[in-house]
Amino acid sequence: MSDGTLPTFILIGAMKCGTTSLHRYLGAHPQVCVSDPKEPDFFLRRNEKGLAWYKQCFRESAQAFGEASTNYTKYPAFRGVPERMHRLLPDVKLLYLVRDPIERAVSHYAHNRVAGRESQSVDEAFRPVDGSHYLQTSRYHFQLSQYLEHYPGERVLVIESERLRADRKSVLREVFSFLGVDPAVEASAFEEEYHTTSGKLKPGVSTFLQETQFGQFLTSVGKALLPQALRERGLSVFRSDVKRPSLSESTRARVRAHLQNDVDQLRALTGKEFSGWSL
Repeated sequence: MSDGTLPTFILIGAMKCGTTSLHRYLGAHPQVCVSDPKEPDFFLRRNEKGLAWYKQCFRESAQAFGEASTNYTKYPAFRGVPERMHRLLPDVKLLYLVRDPIERAVSHYAHNRVAGRESQSVDEAFRPVDGSHYLQTSRYHFQLSQYLEHYPGERVLVIESERLRADRKSVLREVFSFLGVDPAVEASAFEEEYHTTSGKLKPGVSTFLQETQFGQFLTSVGKALLPQALRERGLSVFRSDVKRPSLSESTRARVRAHLQNDVDQLRALTGKEFSGWSL
């Protein structure tokens, strides 16, 4: 153990693209230390915790240190994140997970609905298209451009979520190489997926565990005393399947028209095809 350090890489999002899984895969690499908690949200304006606290999130001995806060790519809901990040970490490497933008937005909506933070229908929540925070988060080029004003492109790796699921070993080798750690490492954790759409915590349970003092205490004690597999089995009683909402054809058409140019710009920027996407 050390007194902590600062991250050498940050997984900046996007929400509902597999950041929890990638965070776990990175943490299973013997040369990588990932933060505890997973999402420190240190660079959000609302964060009041100091630099000493942030360093304490990275206490294990390692060659690469990183965190994964999906709120970092929710501009303009959270402004100034890249500027604050660059002032402290001018040489940090950035990982950005992306997924079919319409599928991501619908999954984001379903997540909030199950958590009790959304009462509108999915069509209502996506109108107007230029005012929906679900769709703003799915504008990957727009989100990434905020960072490219401060970081050169070679310090950013855009990762296709669909490839992470379908060709995980190859993608992880690419990620590990980018981070400067051994790309040939293999671990049993690489075979698992975490926080998939089915089996989400029931409304109120997640909020209780994450946002109340007693819930945070229980979570901390559970992490300290119980193996992960046992914790997951204990939480299974509070999980429920998520019914996937469907967009009306008219809303889907408006969403496609709104997002298409951003996807085209992302393809041009990265040179990636994202061939499995719906637009």
